[in-house]
Amino acid sequence: MLKILLKAVILVFIILSIYFIVHPAACSNLMLGRVTNSSDKEIILEHAADVHREMFIPAGDRTQKGDPAAQPSVFDTNTLNDEMLPVPTYSQEDIDYAVASRYVELENNYAKENRKGKDAAKEISYIVMDDFELTQQEWEDFLRRATQSNLFNKVRSDMKAQ
Repeated sequence: MLKILLKAVILVFIILSIYFIVHPAACSNLMLGRVTNSSDKEIILEHAADVHREMFIPAGDRTQKGDPAAQPSVFDTNTLNDEMLPVPTYSQEDIDYAVASRYVELENNYAKENRKGKDAAKEISYIVMDDFELTQQEWEDFLRRATQSNLFNKVRSDMKAQ
């Protein structure tokens, strides 16, 4: 008799486990003591006084009051209009100046550490390329523009003035 009762309890446990796996909302509702209704007009929640329960209530189980259109909606930042977030535009000269100033800044830091030479220049170049996500071709184009406009010397003189 005990064997049959034990087998029946295990069978009920297996059936309930499968049910709760298939319907996880039923498990959370049972554990939280909530009763859900399938009607869209009103959903009754037990223990509504608990403030922290709000984060555990699935979207379909929230109490609806009045007109659903009058309720506050969620603000989705992924669908913002371009007009709302103006994208700053920078000229090529501004970008080149920023890259050159970063290069000169690192060059000064390396000079303070007495690390000079081709190895230091390569390290600085790779760091700047990584910081600004430049490809080798873009870096070479920047170097060509910076050399033609004497940009590095301008940046060095601006940094000394500051």
